[in-house]
Amino acid sequence: MDPMPNLEGRLRLRQLKLVAAIGEQGTLRRAAGSINITQPTATKMLAEIEEIVGSKMYERGPRGLTANPLGRELLSFALRVLVEFERLGGALKARQNGSVGELVVGTILGTTADVVARAVVAMKEERPRLTIRLRGETSDNVLSLMEARRVDLAVGRFFETQRHAIFDYEHLGEEELCLVVRPEHPLSRKRKLSLTELADERWIMHAASNPARQVLEAEFGRAGLSQPSDVIETNSILTALQILELCDTVAMLSQSLVRDHLARGLLRRLPVAMEARIGGFGLLTRRGEPLSEPAENFAARIRVLARKLSARS
Repeated sequence: MDPMPNLEGRLRLRQLKLVAAIGEQGTLRRAAGSINITQPTATKMLAEIEEIVGSKMYERGPRGLTANPLGRELLSFALRVLVEFERLGGALKARQNGSVGELVVGTILGTTADVVARAVVAMKEERPRLTIRLRGETSDNVLSLMEARRVDLAVGRFFETQRHAIFDYEHLGEEELCLVVRPEHPLSRKRKLSLTELADERWIMHAASNPARQVLEAEFGRAGLSQPSDVIETNSILTALQILELCDTVAMLSQSLVRDHLARGLLRRLPVAMEARIGGFGLLTRRGEPLSEPAENFAARIRVLARKLSARS
């Protein structure tokens, strides 16, 4: 096929939906069913798409269709376009319901929960009819949402160097961790503690893949200690805080996350020196893409709050 570089006006939304469906379903038959068209129609549409782009996009095999580099590029494009249509539809519906604009923010558990929450509250006080949606939990999840264009910007950690080409990262601060217990815990009255004295305690820990868990395990390893055997594992911060209140357990959590709990006397910080740090956090934006006005306003608030919280730490 001869290449047809001028695609404007030739690729249709239905065709992009088919490309996205093939990427999700893996076979033409299942892809056709997922978008409510017949397989012969899907076969014809795919032939039209490959005619438009000037090349085959898939390798046909017994298990279905496997995208070649061109197919993967068009799939990425299709997903971006469809997400933008979805976002536009959501924004129009929100306006019909009385909202004025929409802001979708990717965020992670830990330090950024405090910073993001404060920024959200401040922004809603100024713009009560702006719909603000928070998405994501882990750093990997947030990065995937950014790449899929399902969030406007994100606040989180950014360790994946292979994605530096598509994101801009603005460092905002470091995440300091601390060991905490409830006030009734016998260790809460100690003025000096070592990690050795905590090895046999009951711990609340994140899943093994969580960076905070890895930092804690590295601390035990550095001290020449075995890992704690009495462990409750959860990635839910709310669950961890509830368990801390109910029984004598130890948890390592972000200092900014428990700052208010410490100030109110709901938790006590244990006097254990921690050498390791979980790493910095910052603003993530898509490279070469300007932020919307609400997103730019939100980013400015995040910068100010991050500086204030860092000064207090």
